Amino acid sequence: MLVKNAKIATPGGIVRGSILIEEEKIAAVGRSISARGKEKLNLRGKLVLPGLVDIHVHMRDFREGYKEDLTSGSRAALAGGVTSFLEMPNTQPPVVSAALHRRRLELAARRSLVDFWTYFGVTGDNLEELTRISPRVCKLYLDGTLGEVDYSTLEEALRLADFLAVHAEDRAIIEGRMKSLRSGDDFALYSEARPPEAEVTAVRRVASIAAGLRRRVHLCHLSTAGALEHLNEYTTCEVTPHHLLLTERALSEHGSLAKTNPPLRSPADTAALWQALRRGAVSCIASDHAPHAPEDKEGSVLEAAAGIPGLETMLPLLLTMVYRHRLSLEQLVRACCEAPARLLGIEHKGAVLPGRDADLVVVDMHREHRVRAEEFHSRAKYSPFEGWKLRGGVEMVILRGEVAYQEDDFLIRPGYGKPLFLPP
Repeated sequence: MLVKNAKIATPGGIVRGSILIEEEKIAAVGRSISARGKEKLNLRGKLVLPGLVDIHVHMRDFREGYKEDLTSGSRAALAGGVTSFLEMPNTQPPVVSAALHRRRLELAARRSLVDFWTYFGVTGDNLEELTRISPRVCKLYLDGTLGEVDYSTLEEALRLADFLAVHAEDRAIIEGRMKSLRSGDDFALYSEARPPEAEVTAVRRVASIAAGLRRRVHLCHLSTAGALEHLNEYTTCEVTPHHLLLTERALSEHGSLAKTNPPLRSPADTAALWQALRRGAVSCIASDHAPHAPEDKEGSVLEAAAGIPGLETMLPLLLTMVYRHRLSLEQLVRACCEAPARLLGIEHKGAVLPGRDADLVVVDMHREHRVRAEEFHSRAKYSPFEGWKLRGGVEMVILRGEVAYQEDDFLIRPGYGKPLFLPP
């Protein structure tokens, strides 16, 4: 295929020209490419981005397919311009053994439309298995999501894992606050249950341990200005669109629909995240797509499930920020495509360059639309961004050389997705 008359976002800037695709790969990028006999796709000046690499999603499935499964979740990914995702291990049952990790990858190979991988969940008693299978990417929850772990577990995991992502909220601080928090309908109280100091304390200790070992660690969904102060040369980190664009006020306005971990923070915190993103202190942006069924979101401030679906809103929200000059297009591509692929060593993804997978997102920067959660392809049809007016949207997605999505039609089937790494 020859994709011609495009505005192409490359690592070197915007290039006006064509992209030649051969056998799932980008063969050439340039102003004038000869390609006799090739199918030609004329984009008439539309913008082309690399396929997004989302390194933090929750696809549920297993026993929680009613919330989301790997087919509905990967459809949401494709509609949002995400051509590769890495899903978290806090499924039911959790991915904390070699057998479950293998089973999860096999399930994704049958059900996912887009390319995929699954984190291996680190607990206090499976470090030996981690050593044995070397699963490439691991996740450790300091808030107790996968059971009780401590900073000594973190230290051992850092020595063993190729890439360790950490949910950095201190469990002891959270448990202390939870005991004193009254249950009720005021969701603004949730920011008190998981206060900023829980994140700041955990980030400070994680960064210190990483520096002492001279081992890199990745910090998930940072939300506070205080945490940013403890980053060092051994830390990388991500932020989410909801922590960039929403504050704790959304908890009062939207209740459980805006409940997430870590909680939404103050305007000062969001301003600090934006500053860190622009100066390059934040490594990448991830959706933390965390779908739930409507009944899971019911109940009091402590009972309602935490999580915001984000695969279909992430790119349009960020394109809107580009339109409003809060973010440059180069910063968006670096944070959502180039940086996550580089962090994980996924050398065949993340950029429109010869030799990379032909994962392309055709964007209409003039498209105006509103967030309508009922139209999501995800099974989680709710959003604290409901009704937001957006500028810029996904028109077409090419995945490994195949037109996979166009004008809300899916042109590939479940099982088209491939693993991002060789299975252990």
